[in-house]
Amino acid sequence: MNRKELVLKTFHNEPTEKLLVGFWHHFLQDELVDGLHNPHYMEENLEGAKKFKEAFDPDFVKIMTDGLFFMPFNYEDIQCAADLRNLKATEDMDLYFERTIQFVKDLRAIYGNDVLMYYSVFSPVFQINHRMDQTHPGKFNSEVEAPIAALLKEDPEATKAAMEMIGGYIERLLDVVVGEGLADGTFFSVSTFNRGIEYDMYRKYVTPTEHRIIAKANSLAQDNLLHICGWRGMRNDLSIFLDYDFSVINWAVYAEHVSVAEGKKMFHNKCVIGGFGNNNTDLICVGNKEDIQNYVEQIVEEAGTTGVIIGADCTIHLDTPYEHLYWVYEKAAEISERLLK
Repeated sequence: MNRKELVLKTFHNEPTEKLLVGFWHHFLQDELVDGLHNPHYMEENLEGAKKFKEAFDPDFVKIMTDGLFFMPFNYEDIQCAADLRNLKATEDMDLYFERTIQFVKDLRAIYGNDVLMYYSVFSPVFQINHRMDQTHPGKFNSEVEAPIAALLKEDPEATKAAMEMIGGYIERLLDVVVGEGLADGTFFSVSTFNRGIEYDMYRKYVTPTEHRIIAKANSLAQDNLLHICGWRGMRNDLSIFLDYDFSVINWAVYAEHVSVAEGKKMFHNKCVIGGFGNNNTDLICVGNKEDIQNYVEQIVEEAGTTGVIIGADCTIHLDTPYEHLYWVYEKAAEISERLLK
């Protein structure tokens, strides 16, 4: 069985002879920088990918889009929620597609054709939240609640219209990046922003666009991954995403207090990724070898190995020593040897 076949069997919740590990981290100190107009950031990103490949030769790849997180829209012109009806792509959109396509091609050259790569896509709600916070810092209750939560309360229909428009561009991007075979699927990041968007509001105004993007992703690839972002302890209402049609689910075990075993049951026994917290105060960053490896054993004892991938709540902190990740890979290999006996 080759590497791709092994990963796909795990994604499909079938027993395999190897316990997979799936960690990733940003390659830039500030992942939100503008790599579109500053190509050196993309060069730095690619250099980080080379080092990560050399260090871990990962079982599969979550593409780190540092520098290209956000599609170019005219957020600077948006002064209130109603203005979101006027949100539109800037003249840089063609350049964004061009740079993205080249970036994924460069990553494929680094990782090779024998590894599955999943392109990171941020939901429209995520993109609006962060770009409005960047372009209008502090204006939309950013110190009290996420900007997107304030915008949805102010004018939910206008905010939904903007999300639908952005969703259309995301679908176009997936057509190129996944549909033309540059990447093997989508890693889709969603969030309720520390539960700032309540269930009914999210399901009415946010979910329809996300379901449309998910349908596009599933029309282009056999498997796609859902990331319910718990960055730096941010909490989400996991129940919102129970009907999101993905093969693989990743959520913040520590932030949500939902273990790998519990989450696997919650998400209908689908393949799951996670286990470790991702802050610089969490076990993966500050723990010793014995404690880290014992925790891997604990995850397996509780959740088993079928359809389970050892990973973290989100991208691991840049302070995390590579040695600590090696300890996880080492323990996973030891457990895999036991599986073969």
